[in-house]
Amino acid sequence: MSKKQDRIDIAEKIKTAAILYKQNLVGKRFMYVFEGRYIEVIYKAENFRHLTGVDTNLSAKRFYKYAVKGQLAASQIWFSPQHPFSLCTRKVQHIGDVATMAGSECFMLEEIKTDTMSYKFGTTDLKFSLCLNKEMDQNGNEKGDCYVVQSLRDEDCFSKSDEAYVVTHIFSRQNDGKEYTEVLFIDDSSDIESLPEEIKSKISGELLQ
Repeated sequence: MSKKQDRIDIAEKIKTAAILYKQNLVGKRFMYVFEGRYIEVIYKAENFRHLTGVDTNLSAKRFYKYAVKGQLAASQIWFSPQHPFSLCTRKVQHIGDVATMAGSECFMLEEIKTDTMSYKFGTTDLKFSLCLNKEMDQNGNEKGDCYVVQSLRDEDCFSKSDEAYVVTHIFSRQNDGKEYTEVLFIDDSSDIESLPEEIKSKISGELLQ
């Protein structure tokens, strides 16, 4: 297969993944519960480009916009030794699976350290990992109360983390909602009633009945 055809193929897969990313993840907030603790996670449109692993001169916002609208051209992306075609192909495939992992059995990793970055948390389904950090402003202060998906790694990252926990519950809501209104996953050995009050206070009363 030619390099030109590689770019054409990956561009088409990126456009498909972008639609899934928008439909299932952007604009929502997810709460992951583990060990009686919880974190809240959001998927931002401007982080989509980095998750694909491809090289491009497009800004993060424009890359996502073009991909969602089906306007991303093969000539606008390329590969490099740091971002080879084979890795990008796997990453883009994983993006299509992210929506599934957002609502299914997974593990929560804590204190992940890679060769270039450190992440406070990460989730994995054993095939790939999403690495999470709080956003920081220009003064180094945390922005908001959510963790943001910043990196997708084609590995489970267990060996790179200090601790790993089974995720027992996953809830979701719209970003502008006040309570979590949808149960995406509950471990077979868990229930909602026994959750700590701090967590239950964030959940819709209808789910607690």
